[in-house]
Amino acid sequence: MAPTGIGIDEGEGAMETTASGGDGLPSAAATAAETVAVAEPAAAAEPADRLDVSAAFDVAGPEDAPTLVFLHGTRVTRAMWDPQVAALTDRYRVVTVDLPGHGVFADMPFRMPRAVAITRSVIDRNGGRAIVVGQSLGGYVAMELAAAHPGHVAGLVLCNSSAEPRTVARRAPRTVGVYLADRVGERYLGRGAPVHAGGPTSGPAPRATNGWLFKGGYRAVVTALRTSFLPRLAAYPGPVLLVNGADDPLFRRSERTFLAACREGRLRVIEGAGHLVNSEQPEAFNAAIRQFAEVVFTTPASQ
Repeated sequence: MAPTGIGIDEGEGAMETTASGGDGLPSAAATAAETVAVAEPAAAAEPADRLDVSAAFDVAGPEDAPTLVFLHGTRVTRAMWDPQVAALTDRYRVVTVDLPGHGVFADMPFRMPRAVAITRSVIDRNGGRAIVVGQSLGGYVAMELAAAHPGHVAGLVLCNSSAEPRTVARRAPRTVGVYLADRVGERYLGRGAPVHAGGPTSGPAPRATNGWLFKGGYRAVVTALRTSFLPRLAAYPGPVLLVNGADDPLFRRSERTFLAACREGRLRVIEGAGHLVNSEQPEAFNAAIRQFAEVVFTTPASQ
């Protein structure tokens, strides 16, 4: 689906494009290539009522405010969103969630249906409808959720998620292989990454930690590598904001393709940021979230 109109708005430190109406080891590289050989169909639903999510999320902000739900990336926890909690709770109900294999769910194997069920249940407990903001892995979970349960999703913000994971693996197999080998390079993760040298690298993480959680990353990455997400994005009928750091080339290569798949899409590229755009340039990121949320929550069709 090609966008019918494209415009560019260059603000301070950011570029925005809009589109609407369009429809060792053996070897890290070998490990990644082998993993991406098979694409999975859409994940089967998992009943949300079987999951106890009471400890899996934090809530801040006015009870009667519009809701923003934040989903973290691989190997971190919901604490990655602390800069957004601090900045956005004056006007929004901000909910941060731990995904399977991470945080309080560190011992729960990551499965996409389970991640979707947890997120859906959290939204049900917080008004039943929200803008869902996902970073990297969280963005892919958000796409899956929006395709399966569009009524729960007032809008999507997909951060550093505008590439098919298996395409990233083909272009940079060693990078993905490093993830699969349980070794993460701070250089790849980006400037400003909240890496604590003395922090845990395996086992359950504290409920609120800024350290990296490695245990759940492997299965989450493998799941993503076997899934096609463009069809999920195309199936969602609501508004979408794609947010990328200017210095995140692997995920920027396909950003126009992902933009074209959106029925009502907008792209924002933030200068001075890499793969962790929300923590590397929090002010610009938070401003983009605010602007998008104001539009979504004042549009009758999204309310």
